[in-house]
Amino acid sequence: MTIDISQPVSTTVIPSTVTPKSEDWTNGMTKAPRNVAWYQATLTQVPEIAKQIFRDYSGIPEDKVLDHIHRVRDKAWDMQVLPNSKGNVFLDFPAYLSPIYPEVLHRVRAGETFLDLGCCFGQDIRKLVYDGAPSNNILGVDTESRFLDLGYELFGDREKLKARFYTQDVFDENFLADWRGNIDIIFLGSFLHLFGFEKQKAILAQLVKLLRKRKDSLVFGRHLGTKSGGTLRTNALGWSLYHHSPETIRQLWETAPEGEWDVSAKLVRYESEGWNNGVRWQGGDEIKQMVFSATRL
Repeated sequence: MTIDISQPVSTTVIPSTVTPKSEDWTNGMTKAPRNVAWYQATLTQVPEIAKQIFRDYSGIPEDKVLDHIHRVRDKAWDMQVLPNSKGNVFLDFPAYLSPIYPEVLHRVRAGETFLDLGCCFGQDIRKLVYDGAPSNNILGVDTESRFLDLGYELFGDREKLKARFYTQDVFDENFLADWRGNIDIIFLGSFLHLFGFEKQKAILAQLVKLLRKRKDSLVFGRHLGTKSGGTLRTNALGWSLYHHSPETIRQLWETAPEGEWDVSAKLVRYESEGWNNGVRWQGGDEIKQMVFSATRL
C-alpha cells in the first residue's frame, strides 16, 4: 500500500480493524484509584510551555487554563488504571524535553513521518505542530480511544489538526500494518517501563517493522529507570515492570531483529514542572528518569 501523506486527512480516530486488545490492564479495577503517589489533586503551577500552547495554539484565556486542565485530566483519570495522565506530567511535553528534539523537529518539518506510540492525549504531537511541523505526516497510537477524544477536547483542535490517530494494540501481529517501512521517527513517552523485558523485545520488533530500513531511522523517548536496571514490582499496578539502566536499554536494542543501532541513554533526576510529588517506589532504588535515543546506523 502506498500512503500519500501530502493530502489532508480526517481528524477522526481510526479504530483498529484487527483483534481486540490482547492484554487486560485493569488489574481487577473498574476505576483508577486516587490514593497513589502519581495523583496530584490540585495543580499548583502550569509549566510555561503549557501556558504558551493553551494560550496561543488552543486559544484558551490564561485565567481559564487551570480549570480546563483539571476538568479534562480528571475525566481521563476516572477512565483508566495505568497512570497515563501521570498526575500532571503530560504538561511537560516530554518529547520537547529530549536533547534530540531539535533534530526531530527539523526532520519532521522537512517532511519525515513521526509516530507517537502510547500517545495518550497527543500532547507531544501538538507541541510539534505548535513548533511548525506539518500535522499531516504525524501519527498517534493508543489503546484507549477515549484518550484521543480527550486530546481534542484538551487542545480544542479537532477541526484543524490533520494528524492521524489510531486505536490499536502494539502486540497485535498486524499492528499498523499499512505503515510498515514508512515511519522515520518513533517517540516512546513513559511507555516501555510499563512492560517486562520480554514484552519490550516484542515491542522493539514491531518498531523495526515500522521504521524505514535506512540510516538514521530513529526511536527516542523517556521512561522511568534505575542505576542497575531490572524488574520492579509495584503493588499499585499489580504486575512486574522493567526499569532500564543505560546498560540494559542497550541490551534491549541488541535484540532488534535487524539493523545496527547507536543507543544513547542518560539517567536524570525524576522531576516535573507539573508534578510536585516526590516519589520513592518500592525496590530500594530511587527511581530516576531515563532519556534515550536509538539511531539506525
